[in-house]
Amino acid sequence: MFPASSVVAAVALLLPRQGRSQTPYCEAMRAETRPDRRASTAAVGRVVLAGACWALAAVLAKYAFQRGVPPVRLAEGRVAIAVVCLAPVLAWRRPDLLRPPAGTWPALAAFGASVAAVNLTYYVAIDHLPVGVAIALQYTGPAMLLAATALLLRGVEPAPGRLAWVAAGLTLAGAVLASRALEGLGGLDLPGLAAGLASAVLFAAYLLSAELAGRKGAEPATTLLWGFLVAVAIWAVAAPWWSWPLHTLADPGVAAAVVGVGLVGTLLPFALAVGAVRVISAATAGIAATSEPVFAVAFAWLLLGQTLNLAQLAGAALVVAGVVLAQLAARGVRGPQG
Repeated sequence: MFPASSVVAAVALLLPRQGRSQTPYCEAMRAETRPDRRASTAAVGRVVLAGACWALAAVLAKYAFQRGVPPVRLAEGRVAIAVVCLAPVLAWRRPDLLRPPAGTWPALAAFGASVAAVNLTYYVAIDHLPVGVAIALQYTGPAMLLAATALLLRGVEPAPGRLAWVAAGLTLAGAVLASRALEGLGGLDLPGLAAGLASAVLFAAYLLSAELAGRKGAEPATTLLWGFLVAVAIWAVAAPWWSWPLHTLADPGVAAAVVGVGLVGTLLPFALAVGAVRVISAATAGIAATSEPVFAVAFAWLLLGQTLNLAQLAGAALVVAGVVLAQLAARGVRGPQG
């Protein structure tokens, strides 16, 4: 159901060319060079593709939940599957990438902790809130990233321009409409609201920490491997592995769904996103990732037979417009200097 080609694709995205100390993405992020139009467009496209992977994983996760896999244990299992697939390939093909560069440990630890926590808070939000509201809350993250960039990196990084703010507003509004979040506002409760906002903060944190690790010299493969290992270690303490409901995997459909979430919903999209923040800012990547609710609605229509209304179609159009503007904004911010 999920061929090894997904693992091959993820590893191909992560591995730098032999004999070079940096990937083209790393080179594109150096102070003296800025990515050209093709590089920034490709990076935005990769994050949009990552959004599609996460949306497909949500459909697979729902299948697993309905057949006895607790959400927390799926969040735990997905990073373990990603590590089990990634580590042996790196040890075989590029053992030099197993060792993180000096000075990257804080960023890698932050990335791993954010990956573990964002799934937990998102699933808690879904447990307390309508799914659309939980999705919309998580995708306030890009606006938070823009605000953090403007406030914390003033004078260090170029301030987000009007185009970036418009893109963030359009994609957030589109995510709200596409996920039908407004219909679930009556179901708000404090724990769910807190978890949803926490997932937004953590969504922003893992993009920022991945960008920071890259700036300090960590290759995407190294960032993912050690980030996932940190996440696995956190889950091993929070939910010991020996209590994982292995009996649920006796159902081939459940086993395939769990593996699919680990590969198509974790390893491949994180490879796409971590590579993209070598070219575009974490804030721009966050805006592009807001395409996930649109893909989720499309997959629900195609695979689950759910109907779409005009508001959802309008939301999809807003997200597409916002992603296009984000790509243009990324070009403007990182374009050539005098």
